[in-house]
Amino acid sequence: MDIDILTETDNPLLERKELKFRIVHEQSATPSRETVASKLAAVMNAERSRTIIRKINSEFGLNSSIGYANIYETDESVSTEPKYILARNGIGGDDQ
Repeated sequence: MDIDILTETDNPLLERKELKFRIVHEQSATPSRETVASKLAAVMNAERSRTIIRKINSEFGLNSSIGYANIYETDESVSTEPKYILARNGIGGDDQ
């Protein structure tokens, strides 16, 4: 699985980086959010607990997907994400 960063935008107001990326997954299904978040955190030199995958869309007929993610600077700023997005990422979803 290869990850290419297509766009990277700094959002200082919300203390995060907003990313659009492409995943190339030859001869396999679309990878899980956990797998993508771990790989993206490693590529961006960030902590996994601050890397939130917003969306992953498979491209029809291709072995690639387009995704959107936010990487936060602090643990407190992660709380700006909706609870259902945090639950999908396995972060803080128990207190809904």
